[in-house]
Amino acid sequence: MVFDRDRTPSHLPFSIVRKGFDRDEVTNYFARFEAELRVTATDRDAAAAQARDLARQLENARNEIDELRKDVDRLSVPPTTAEGMSDRISRMLRLASDEASELRARAEADAAEMISLAEQEGIRLRGDYEAMIAELAERRKAFETEHARTMAEARAQAARIIAAAEAERDRLAAEAEAKRDRVQQDFEIAMSERRSKVLGALDELERTSKAEAEQRLEIASREAARRLEIATEQSERKIANARDLTEELRVLRGRILSQLDGVRGQLEAVPSMLAAVTREGELLDRDRDALTTEGEADATKEIATGESEKEPATKELPAAGGKPEGSDGEAGSAQEARSGEEAPPTDRLGRSPAVASKVRN
Repeated sequence: MVFDRDRTPSHLPFSIVRKGFDRDEVTNYFARFEAELRVTATDRDAAAAQARDLARQLENARNEIDELRKDVDRLSVPPTTAEGMSDRISRMLRLASDEASELRARAEADAAEMISLAEQEGIRLRGDYEAMIAELAERRKAFETEHARTMAEARAQAARIIAAAEAERDRLAAEAEAKRDRVQQDFEIAMSERRSKVLGALDELERTSKAEAEQRLEIASREAARRLEIATEQSERKIANARDLTEELRVLRGRILSQLDGVRGQLEAVPSMLAAVTREGELLDRDRDALTTEGEADATKEIATGESEKEPATKELPAAGGKPEGSDGEAGSAQEARSGEEAPPTDRLGRSPAVASKVRN
């Protein structure tokens, strides 16, 4: 803001000198006012930066969730052997459960902190806005009071100038009348020629006095009108400045409210994030139970199948201990055929279609 020396201040804490207010006091006042505006702008920028930082923290939390999901997918790859299935599933489930609990706790703590910071920032911004509104109301009231006082002083000063001019005119007229009376007495005593001369001089003096009085009255009237016009222009400039300041504060209020709406929108997204994390934990718990049950059932089934296949092969051996031709190949082919028929299809987590369908439902 550039200081304009033609503008008058919003109120009158200044000393009045011959040609107006003290320039140093006016300059210091507007310097303080500009400093207050800069502090307000700095607070607004700090609030915007804090909102951006909260958004960045939220994005980091989302990235961590994605990384944990990738780790869960990587750990959910089925083992290569049946013997290592139970240990791998147990380790995977323990790790997934621990990571889900840690993620849930961290997300809840981050959400609580973000909500607390946003509420504190909202309270501070609301207080700043209310303080600005109160200050604006006080300044507007001061503008109106100063306008009324300036107009009253201008009218009073104009009335005093007119009264002084009229008194001066009456005084000059009275002096002229007194001089005329004295000269008239002298004229009555003196000769007619001298009387005529003196009367002519008195008439001229009277005309000159009246013209001078009228001229002074006209000058005084013009001066009063000029001062009244200057006071009116100054008051109008004060009102225009107050309107400009009101508009600036209204725009600032709109920006602050839009920033509060942005922070509120981010806070509204936090419950949905917590719900998503909770659902992920529940899905991991259900997958862990399903995988444990299915792994135990598959291991039991494979052991039973191996024992049942070993007994018929032992009974079919000849008494001399020899093996018929092609017995190994046929037994292997039969075992592979039975394994192919008995092994149910599984998904990428080693789950049967029925279990996977129940987990999805």
